[in-house]
This record gives sequence, structure tokens and C-alpha cells, in this order.
Amino acid sequence: MWASEAHQKKDNMMNTTNETELELAPPPQIYLIMDLSLTETPLEDIETIAKAINTSEEAPFSSLLIKQDNPSSNCSADLVKKIQALNIAVIIEDNVPLAQSIGADGIHLSNDDEDIFKAAIETLSEDIIIGIKAKQSRHKAMIFAEEGCSYVAIDLFNQEEHERELEEFERPPEINWWVSLFSTPSVAWNISSTEEAITATKQGADFLGLAPEFWQKGENSAKIINECVKTVSAIERYLPVL
Repeated sequence: MWASEAHQKKDNMMNTTNETELELAPPPQIYLIMDLSLTETPLEDIETIAKAINTSEEAPFSSLLIKQDNPSSNCSADLVKKIQALNIAVIIEDNVPLAQSIGADGIHLSNDDEDIFKAAIETLSEDIIIGIKAKQSRHKAMIFAEEGCSYVAIDLFNQEEHERELEEFERPPEINWWVSLFSTPSVAWNISSTEEAITATKQGADFLGLAPEFWQKGENSAKIINECVKTVSAIERYLPVL
């Protein structure tokens, strides 16, 4: 999971070889974003889905984010334990008390507010995953990494064109920029198609955050995820041999 060798960064990730000696890097791991307001896939079905996905060492399904917008959804400690027993980290979006009460593995902060992040750092134990969505600027993403976040989530496909005209460190971060400079793992956020997953994989993402609209399709969910996994697993990525 997040503390394993899969999280050791692939510095200067490349898609093609050059005169530097290179070694084959692993594909990104799968991070499912599950929105409980989308009722096609009940949370109880995630165990079945996980067992149907290609969970090989090449591209394991390692993390599940639960968006708890629906107060009536059944996100219980017992259910979390069942998911964790499949070697999947359960991460709760924005709700620190809920994450603590049900024994979740971590918290995902959708707002890149420094005060909210610092409060989470102070509240949660050191072994809890604290990920954050880096929306506003490269500078803020760097601050979160320096202050010890577990991962930075970067949305590759919903950045306004005018934002690209800003000064470099005021722009939203991009995967290929991030992985070439920082050791903190990256999650390519809100991947909505296999084509986007391919792009993020080639840019060096450590995790693919598959959007609920992409994969939460009831009984077809596992098939959709599995096809995406197989596609990105076939992409060769290289890193320099140190």
C-alpha cells in the first residue's frame, strides 16, 4: 500500500529510453473513487468487485475513497474491515470524525486549505493516510508535500486554459511536472475514461483515481475496471537505474 515499495517514487519517469541506463517501472496502482450517492454500486458490493479485478502485483487495486455525502449510506466499521481484509486501504473524503470512528486507513481532503490540512495532521496519528487535492497552485502542492501529506491528487483533465498562462508556481500542478521533482506519491484524479488512464500512466502517475462516473456501473463495474487495468499494465514505463 502507501508505505510499501510501490510508493517509492519513480524519479524522472520516462516513456522512452535514452543513453541513461533504465529499468522497467511498475504500472500505477488503482485507486477507486466511490460516490455513495450513485446507487448503481452499493458499498456492500465492493468486496465482490475487488475479487473480480485483476489484483496482480503489476497493477493492484489498493485504495478505495468513500464520498460520504449521503448520511443514510451504510459505511460501517464492520464493512470497512471486510474491505481492508482484501488489502485495500479505505479512505474517507473530508470527514475526519467518521474516518476515526469506523477505523478507516486515511482521509482525503478535497479542499487544498492549509489550515484544514494542518488540523488533520494534528488530529490524526502518524500512520493514517492524509491525501490532498492540489487544485490552486504548484506552490501549495509543494507546501503540502513538505509538511508530510501521504499523496497529492492532481486533476489532469479539468484545468482551465487561462490557468496555464499564470506564472509557473501559480499554475495547477501536472503529473509529469510533479513526478520529475518530488518523492510524494501522485494520484491522477477523476480519471473518466481508459484514454485518460493511458495519458496519466504515460505521465508517470503512481495511482489512477478512477472517477465513479467511469466505473460505478452496477454489475459491469468490475469488467470496466479490469479492462482499464489490463490496458495500463501493458504500457512500458522506465526509470533511471541509480
